[in-house]
Amino acid sequence: MIRKGYSDGPFGQVHWRLLAPEGASTQPDLYCLHPAPFSGLAFTTIMPHLAQGRRVFAPDYPGHGGSDAFKEEPSIEEYAAAMLAVVDGQSSGGPVDLMGFHTGNLVAAEMSLTAPGKIGRLALIDVPVFDTETSAKFRAGSARTFEIMPDLACLEGPWERGMTKRIESQTLERSFEMFTEQLRPGRLMNKAFHAAFSYDVDARLPAVTHEALILASQSGLLDATRHAANIMPGVTFIERLDIKRAVLDEAAEKTAAEILKFLDRTGS
Repeated sequence: MIRKGYSDGPFGQVHWRLLAPEGASTQPDLYCLHPAPFSGLAFTTIMPHLAQGRRVFAPDYPGHGGSDAFKEEPSIEEYAAAMLAVVDGQSSGGPVDLMGFHTGNLVAAEMSLTAPGKIGRLALIDVPVFDTETSAKFRAGSARTFEIMPDLACLEGPWERGMTKRIESQTLERSFEMFTEQLRPGRLMNKAFHAAFSYDVDARLPAVTHEALILASQSGLLDATRHAANIMPGVTFIERLDIKRAVLDEAAEKTAAEILKFLDRTGS
């Protein structure tokens, strides 16, 4: 059973979900870092597949999910600091492993650079590492605040992202759950995207020295993920082009199998 709780962080309370294994916890805790503009809710389908001999946490960034509201212009560095506060409060037994998805990959990388002794292995799925021109274009688009209007037209984008693109691979209930979750940041819904496109990936990712898996699915981030694998030293790179959608839901079992195979291997 997934339980919920809060940790005090540098920017207020951070909400998290936790699933413990049925038996003893024999592996490092695993922290799942979510995509924008959602929350740790994104991992609830895959968490049971990951909680094999380990506790699995899925925290919400400041300003997302059940965490406290946050500033107008957040950064990946601040998200990382908030997530490390959860690690400090909940996982005192040694280095923890990190799993990222989309924006969560950048938060995971920054956590490993900020507090290398607290982090073990990284498992990064579909990494948004774009060239300078593409990043600048996306950064400009995501700088705008989400305009809340008195008619339903303002919800067309979130509906497309949360419902239309998901209903073939997820239940209506799960799709609607994800649609409503992305609305919780309100007018600041786009700001985590802006933080991601403002993060200096070409400088920061090559500095990561932890053991890392980069897993690419057949998605719009395939080329970006290949680029991430090229600039990060010594990564294990796997392409699963048979996974074409719903990486954390419809393909949860396949995705989790690759993650656990990497995290549970012995040696370097």
